[in-house]
Amino acid sequence: MDWKSAKILLASTATAVVASQVAKKIYKYFFSNNSQSEVNYNKDTCDPLTIKNREINDVILFSDDIVRHTIRVSPSKDITLCESRELNCFKLIKYIKSARETLDVCMYLITSNEIAEHIIRLGQKHVLVRIVVDSDMAFTPQSQINRLKEYSFIQVQTNKKSILMHHKFCIIDGPRAMKRKSILKSHAEKLNVHAQYMNNGGKQHCKTKHVKPFVMSGSLNWSTQAMVSNHESVIVTSHPNIVNKFEKEFESLWVENEPALMSTS
Repeated sequence: MDWKSAKILLASTATAVVASQVAKKIYKYFFSNNSQSEVNYNKDTCDPLTIKNREINDVILFSDDIVRHTIRVSPSKDITLCESRELNCFKLIKYIKSARETLDVCMYLITSNEIAEHIIRLGQKHVLVRIVVDSDMAFTPQSQINRLKEYSFIQVQTNKKSILMHHKFCIIDGPRAMKRKSILKSHAEKLNVHAQYMNNGGKQHCKTKHVKPFVMSGSLNWSTQAMVSNHESVIVTSHPNIVNKFEKEFESLWVENEPALMSTS
């Protein structure tokens, strides 16, 4: 083999190595970094599980400035990945979709058809959904509240207090809500002889798996206008103290009306 052929072979090999490293870095960026909200199905249980149930501390910024992430693939070459509004909308919805047991929403305004659709799908998967909205904004022309109220498995309440309900937060799988769901389920099974028979009849019963509770809060209303045109921010955190404070605030706004819960207090 002459020197010219050897140079061509070395150049081809180096190109292939760099390309494989680039592909690996890009795959890791898109699939590993967001793995806490990916869904995996465990054969031994009936519930979808998160791949990595790890601590969450994140910020989603809707801004004119594109957030850039640079990946170094060799001493002389970098690849820049851009985080656009479209990717941030996808990320926000991905966090919402990660709810496994409960979703408590306290939102001044909900007009996003896409988010409403995902809330409905969560309810259809037996996620317990509660929504508190401002009474003045609940039934404006573009509001999704009337649509959500059509489903019996989604509970909606308008703010009963005289002051403006301007919150924009949601709690995913909060401990208080999880306890509430467990009480409601036990009460329903006591009233349902058929369910008791099914549970004791040898059929596989869904095991309860620990899920990581977290909160999303910020300036963002769940509206297409806000996500597409406004400067907005959303903080996402699983810090227990913060989750607990938001749960207390939600409970202060939510009016309990289930006999099972009233009798156990």
